[in-house]
Amino acid sequence: MKKIFTILSVCALTFASAQTNLISNPGFETWTNGTSPDGWYATGITFTQSTAAHSGTYAAGVTAPATSNKTTNPTPDITIDPTKTYVFSGWYLDNTPNGTFRYWNQWRNTGDTGSNSLQASEYSTDSPEWKFFTAEGVPNAGATVARPGLRVYPENNVGGGIIYFDDIMFYDKATLAVIDVKEFDKQVKMNTIVDNELTLRLPERSTVNIYSIDGKLVSSNRVSDGGTVSTAGMAKGNYIVTVDNGSAKVSRKIIKK
Repeated sequence: MKKIFTILSVCALTFASAQTNLISNPGFETWTNGTSPDGWYATGITFTQSTAAHSGTYAAGVTAPATSNKTTNPTPDITIDPTKTYVFSGWYLDNTPNGTFRYWNQWRNTGDTGSNSLQASEYSTDSPEWKFFTAEGVPNAGATVARPGLRVYPENNVGGGIIYFDDIMFYDKATLAVIDVKEFDKQVKMNTIVDNELTLRLPERSTVNIYSIDGKLVSSNRVSDGGTVSTAGMAKGNYIVTVDNGSAKVSRKIIKK
């Protein structure tokens, strides 16, 4: 769990979602056949179309197998420039004891050219909130394409759990834009003294987390402009609210009466 000084910090600058994304259907919004998202590898994979999305209307769930792993990736493979630095990022929700996840890019020519910095060394851990992953690196020698994969495994030798994914990106780092987080901060408004609910004015749908003053997560919700979060069950006292739109993150202190 993050300490309170980490939660309260707000960087002067943050990365924006203005990159040239090389993945089509990155938010899993299109499901032409109704069983798998367009533009994603589906052979042998059980998908779930979920409306509990990080953003937009849908997210994609991948069921963990009983053994080994299942990996979905954009199709076709992404043509790369070996002189460029690439970023692989996205959001995942691992809220199951029967599945876990690692991001797993492959640099390829006629085959996989080996491990690289866009492959996670650690597995995801269970959490009720959406988590962000990101990694960057240059292609391996001889690679001509990238295959950025979302790899799901059984957990504790038990499969069947579903890991959800949304807003997946793969892009040339040179296309990264920078925005002033203060602009986002100015547009986020909420009542700072609350009774039974927290009401928010937001520039866009965002993840709203409420933390106790010692850094424990109290609630996590996806909220649209004008939406509310119930605080009826919270004890009186001070709390920290973070608002994250996937590009910028700001914090507020609230008081529960």
